[in-house]
Amino acid sequence: MMILFPPPHNMTTRNGLCDYSSCRWITLPAQAGFELKEAARRIAATLSPRFLVPPEVTAGKPGAGCELLRMERDLRLPPEGYRLETSPDGALLAAATDTGFYYGLLSFQQLLQTPARVPGVLIEDAPDISRRGYMLDVSRCKVPTMASLKAMIDSLSLLRCNELQLYMEHSFAFAGDERVWYDSSPLSPAEIMELDQYCRARFIELVPNLNSFGHLERWLKLEEYRHLAESPEPWYFAENDTRYQATLAPGREALAFIDRLYAEFLPNFTSPFLNVGCDETVELGHGRSRELCEQYGTHRVYLKYLAGLTELAAGYGRQVQFWGDIILHEPELIPEIPAGVTALLWGYEADHPFQEQCGQFRRAGIPFYVCPGTSTWNSITGRTANMLANIASAARCGSCFGARGFLLTDWGDGGHHQYWPLSWPGIAAAAGWSWNAAAELEAQIPYAVDFAFNPGGDGTLGSCLLEYGRIPEAFAHPGVNCNNFWAILNRPERRGNQTLLQQATRQEVAAALRKLAVWRRRVETHPPKAPRLVLDELDNSSLLAQLALESMAARKGRRLDRAAWNDRLRHVIGRHRDLWLARNRAGGLRESLGVLERFLLR
Repeated sequence: MMILFPPPHNMTTRNGLCDYSSCRWITLPAQAGFELKEAARRIAATLSPRFLVPPEVTAGKPGAGCELLRMERDLRLPPEGYRLETSPDGALLAAATDTGFYYGLLSFQQLLQTPARVPGVLIEDAPDISRRGYMLDVSRCKVPTMASLKAMIDSLSLLRCNELQLYMEHSFAFAGDERVWYDSSPLSPAEIMELDQYCRARFIELVPNLNSFGHLERWLKLEEYRHLAESPEPWYFAENDTRYQATLAPGREALAFIDRLYAEFLPNFTSPFLNVGCDETVELGHGRSRELCEQYGTHRVYLKYLAGLTELAAGYGRQVQFWGDIILHEPELIPEIPAGVTALLWGYEADHPFQEQCGQFRRAGIPFYVCPGTSTWNSITGRTANMLANIASAARCGSCFGARGFLLTDWGDGGHHQYWPLSWPGIAAAAGWSWNAAAELEAQIPYAVDFAFNPGGDGTLGSCLLEYGRIPEAFAHPGVNCNNFWAILNRPERRGNQTLLQQATRQEVAAALRKLAVWRRRVETHPPKAPRLVLDELDNSSLLAQLALESMAARKGRRLDRAAWNDRLRHVIGRHRDLWLARNRAGGLRESLGVLERFLLR
């Protein structure tokens, strides 16, 4: 069966296969850029095992030997679109831009599953949403190694993502601020420049992301920065049952501080954009800015500070992106968002009102992204049904309302305990639907996981990951921004978690335990075709999930051997240390392990 991912918008198939065993050349178009030349050479190397004589790439007209694939520039096609036609005489790829040629090459690579043969097809394709991105949290404990980041970029490029953001609060090595980042293994300026170049060579833009208003607790807890905090002492937020000291007091001092960070951070990137964050500024108006907010209104004070950040960013040649959650509390102010600023509309539940929010920003003439999530954080297993519905809704609403972009978020709340493979189905789904929002692609996700992340796989890994994330569906009340597995371990005394645990029945807990046991037995007896590291990550994750469910069952009256349970958790913690270091830097590991150690029963 022929599968192309992301699914093309228009594909006409013809009878039979085209035999290209005697073809030699991949011929580049006129004025091909460096990135396209390098990409064509990489793809030719990937295709080589499928030919007796490996294909070669040329920018000139071959003097001998037939052409495997000829590229011709057609300026009538959309900027990222392409037209690919295969025939017995060779394949013809047309595009207006080098990016379009690259995406056409990726389709041709997928067509060549049978050695030296492709089906006869005509494909005409272009994305529904022009900017298709992925954002990885590198501030909540986990900072991947450079090798892991580059492997991730390779996978994103295969899925035609063209934007990457690394969410930062403190995990950049600001000179002179070692006390902020000393235990986080931060990214250095040289590493950012290296990643920027690596992304550019794969048609991805590395967009700088630095939270510039809220979520700055690692800065503001230090004496030398506490004077910048909105709340001099941690402020209790009843809705979240949490104390915060993470938001800057808006004003000149805060902007001067952020300007110093921008001066060191931004020049390492070539992107003309900057995500300034500015989400969840929950203390705003409850501390140093109280009188200002009472006089002008909290959200106008917020907008004035955003305007200040926009002016700072413009001084570095950047256009601002910001999280749109705060301004949505007073949507009549949306038209007053500073000119040129792009709003990022985030929401991580299946029923998030993307349609309503997209309409509000479109009517105001404010450019926006839709930003769903992988549904992996605070979950252990992932949340498959929620993930698929959340991503599909975001893509379809974004496409319908003319979103400028789509940004899939992958957060690390609570110690970043989810392993990297758990995010793969969500990344594949986001890439597929942001390219073709109307596609019915759920059945293709296992193929996409292998194509992008698990070369040589047979689809069983993707199916295994999707099924793992369906185990929480045993509960009628699966949780918001988390699932029951995590709620029993991570601060079960919190009101929201208490409610979730009370709603779970003994029968639901027993059903989840049975589903998990069946899943574990299947993985043990018929493991998916994947590297040993991936199988070990799934095993340790499922052991933690089992411990969580057993703890929940004990609350419902089932007997629990606390000493044996603690011994098994210590085993999970020890393996978590080793698995973490296989993909990530050591910084943040101690904090992540500390969260798991708090789960031990006393």
